This record gives sequence, C-alpha cells and structure tokens, in this order.
Amino acid sequence: MSHEQAPEKPAAASLEPGPFGQFLAKQGVTSERLADSSGVETLQLKAEDLEPAVKHLRTNPETQLNLLLAVSGVDSADTIDSVYHLWSYNNLSELVLKVRLPKSSVPIGHLPMVPSLAPTWRTADWHERETYDLVGIRYVGHPYLRRILNPWDWEGHPLRRDYKQPVDALNDKAPGSFR
Repeated sequence: MSHEQAPEKPAAASLEPGPFGQFLAKQGVTSERLADSSGVETLQLKAEDLEPAVKHLRTNPETQLNLLLAVSGVDSADTIDSVYHLWSYNNLSELVLKVRLPKSSVPIGHLPMVPSLAPTWRTADWHERETYDLVGIRYVGHPYLRRILNPWDWEGHPLRRDYKQPVDALNDKAPGSFR
C-alpha cells in the first residue's frame, strides 16, 4: 500500500489592513489583521497597544466605536487571547480586537496579564472579572479583580485547557449521581 504525501499548505498570506487597521496605523498604533470574525474586521494588538488603540477608536469622530459589547477569553493551543467586541452606534460598524499572549511567555504558576479597560469603559468591569474567573487572564489596573462566578476559594479556571474538574458528590460519575 503506497502512502501519498499530503500537499504542502501554502504560506499564510498577510491580510491587507482594513479601515480600522489603517486608522490605527495613522494614529501610530501597530496592529495585525486577522481573518474576519463573521465578516467583522479583526485586529491583533500587543498588550501595551490596547489602551491607546481603544482610546483612539472610541473618541475619534472617524471611528466612534463607543460601545464595548463584550470582553472574553480564549485558551487556544499556543496562546491565551483576550477578545474585545466594539460597536459604533453612530456608524453602525463593528470591530474585534484580540490581544494574544503566547503561553511560552507566561511564567509557570503565573497568569497572563493584559491592561484593564475598566477605567475606559465601565462595561469592562464585570466582563474582565468573568474572563479572569473562567479563563485566568489577569487584567492589570482593574479596580476590583476578583472571582465573580465561582466561589472565592475556587482553585483553577474552568475554561482553561489544563483545568482539572474536582471530584465531588455531584460529578463523581457514580451510578446514583445526577450527572
């Protein structure tokens, strides 16, 4: 039986900057265009560029991204991502920002760190607390970063790939268990 080699994958083409990427470049903020998220321009930023980028995007009349819809976190194979969905009521436009932190850059026993947007958007307060609680991203500068869904003494972050579910009476897979 002969084995055919799989064709080589083409090198990922660099995506051209979209309108928001071009706007940020004019403001001196470096971003990288990622594949669109459901048709929405998606940009990757360095953690240190997040605060200046959102201040420009929120206050400039050209963009007016004045609503933070959501902050979430993703534990992918090689990175921990903090994801932001921004919306403009005035322009009816949307943007997704991602801060990707390579897992290799996070010291063992520490959490990845991203600047908090709570000082800029009050909406970020609870969203960042949820992401901290479930994914384990520490938002530096958050006014009161503590668990919001799990008990204060909970160990680990349930949406992380390395999370180990504790065994208790509700999830012990015993025949009399409800789960």
